Amino acid sequence: MQPYGVRNMVGAIIIGAGEGKRMSGGGRKQFVKVGGKPIFAYTLEIFENSNSVDHIVMVVPRESVDFAREEVVEEFGFKKVHAVVYGGGTRQESVYNGLKALKDKTKWVLIHDAVRPLVSDILIQRVLDAAHKGGAAITGVAARDTVKQVESGQVVGTLDRRLLWLAQTPQCFRYDIIVDAHKKAAGERFEATDDASLVEKLGAKVAVAVGSYANLKVTSPEDIPIFEYFLRQENRAKLDEAGRTKSRQRPPRSSKSSRSSRRRRRPKRR
Repeated sequence: MQPYGVRNMVGAIIIGAGEGKRMSGGGRKQFVKVGGKPIFAYTLEIFENSNSVDHIVMVVPRESVDFAREEVVEEFGFKKVHAVVYGGGTRQESVYNGLKALKDKTKWVLIHDAVRPLVSDILIQRVLDAAHKGGAAITGVAARDTVKQVESGQVVGTLDRRLLWLAQTPQCFRYDIIVDAHKKAAGERFEATDDASLVEKLGAKVAVAVGSYANLKVTSPEDIPIFEYFLRQENRAKLDEAGRTKSRQRPPRSSKSSRSSRRRRRPKRR
């Protein structure tokens, strides 16, 4: 059952239109295979299985549209993918292309990086709930390291980390708010690194839902082993849960029947 009802359709835009220049081997990071599956597919799987998400728009490089349809959507059987569209010259333009491809009557928009494959349904629900109160929300985590302000290779200040949070995705917005924010930014030629910045520029308040330090963004080869580690932990947890479920479902052995069975198997004395 949808948490916001039919009149509050939720669309997810998964952004994977970048070139992945920091990933070695010449391959685009969103399509790098880990365990035989592209990173993009791991991310899509979470949104596909979420009861909070009605439909999905994939945004990919122009030359990767056919590949994404055939090797990701069709290969792994994603049913909620409504459209596969190509991105623009910037992330901001790519998101706007995704917004234009959402289904009519979409009320809430989740925007997520394709290369954050460790997102969870809990985070999706958490940011939806936070956005539902005021119209806009991000997931984020508190900064754990000391943050220095640096200019020309020299420290010019130390920021108070008690006030600093690291923004993550998914970010969630009411459809009209995020569309207005993108249109205003385009008109003013304002560029930002995330969608919440555009909404802030619009003058709207943005809530923060607690994210996860495990919500890794895979951007370089060094991130792959970390992703693989979390995958192993996740698979191990699933196996453990499956074992516990099987154990609960198994009928208890009767001690009486067990003893009679042993008596039947005992050879007769001559």
